[in-house]
Amino acid sequence: MDNKLVVLSLDALQSNDLDFLFRLPNFSKLKEKMAIVKNLEEIYPTLTYPIHTTMVTGVTPDKHGIFHNQKSDISPEDHDWSLMGSNWYWYKENIKVKTLVDAFYEKNKTVATVCWPVTAGDKRGINIPEIWPKRSHNHLAESVFKKASSDIAFERYFDTYISKFDWQNNEDLVRFTPEIALDILKTDKPDLLLCHIIWLDHIRHTYGVEGEEVKDCLRQLDVLVGRFVDSTKQAGTYENTNFIILGDHGQINIERIFDLNILFVQNGLIQLDENKNPKDYIAYGFSAGFSTQIVLKNPNNQEDIEKVYKVLNKIKEEYPNCIEKIYTKEQALKEENLEGSFSFVIEGTEGTYFGIKYEGNPLIQKGQPEYYIYSATHGHSVKKGIKPPLLAFGPDINEHTIIEKAKMLDVCPTLAKLSNVKMDNLMGNVLNILK
Repeated sequence: MDNKLVVLSLDALQSNDLDFLFRLPNFSKLKEKMAIVKNLEEIYPTLTYPIHTTMVTGVTPDKHGIFHNQKSDISPEDHDWSLMGSNWYWYKENIKVKTLVDAFYEKNKTVATVCWPVTAGDKRGINIPEIWPKRSHNHLAESVFKKASSDIAFERYFDTYISKFDWQNNEDLVRFTPEIALDILKTDKPDLLLCHIIWLDHIRHTYGVEGEEVKDCLRQLDVLVGRFVDSTKQAGTYENTNFIILGDHGQINIERIFDLNILFVQNGLIQLDENKNPKDYIAYGFSAGFSTQIVLKNPNNQEDIEKVYKVLNKIKEEYPNCIEKIYTKEQALKEENLEGSFSFVIEGTEGTYFGIKYEGNPLIQKGQPEYYIYSATHGHSVKKGIKPPLLAFGPDINEHTIIEKAKMLDVCPTLAKLSNVKMDNLMGNVLNILK
């Protein structure tokens, strides 16, 4: 097995999307050649950056080091973690282990990565990472992408594509990714293409898990996947290209916002200044959507750990409809293979979004005037929600193969085997979809 590999991550693609997709023009034709893994169990938390890092390392966050989308901060300049916030784990240097991309370069194979999470700063090959300037700071885009992209990719695509977009929100981030990837497929014919497409994730965040907007997005993705296939045909590489199309997580509709930090203020764990902004703290919650990571100022202070744990259990008793489970640092590592710069992890009840405010009503139900967040999200336990699928076709894929359940940890071993590259210390297994 030494054919080319195209990996398309359709962010927030869910297994229950397949029935609709397989009625559309391109997916209906491709289905006849596919192996289908219906349900991939993600890793915790079900966030884009930790999961995409697992896809290309084959290990859990305690080993690869990406345990959240963003780096924690009690007063982040822009804490919109699931859309276009600031200070994400953009840079490859944050990954602690070897990646699939590294394995390809070790065998002198060619690689292109387009908007793949945690690839910024990699100057090898053709790399346009997923990164953006601070919201509304369009004038910074050139310096941001020049630093983060490989030189050849920046020179070829910044003026042509990236400079044209408005970074006020993530609408344009949705749109520029595929055009670059399609051009690379036709022009460079890389041995590996990794492309992350966030359109569906954005639509579900905005409009909810189901609805006409979601169906319309799936129609557009059907067209887009058809264009990727056609690009390899135009390049003359289709017959020796394997395709992997997969989701990273599902989404769940938000039913309520739970602003845990308001209760931390009330319980003396956070002090606010005269402008009601945090000025000091013992602990704060850094939202991961349907879970939150509790960060201590002095994480080695046993007295503070015990005090925070006592407050958390008190809040859980007062709001049993909001908090499902409290993990200590040790429990998060043992039970979820999750480790990071936090002392506790709180899993919310289904539909409970952890907010980011320090003042006001700590519990806001959807439909109330104070409700301030979007419609759906993720970051939940792997025991919840609809799972993402994996679809594969190409010269090395067994057609008409259906697997009901597998793990996200199985993706990297499968990609490595499919491409005849060496990866060590993988935690998953090769999926039984290969010839």
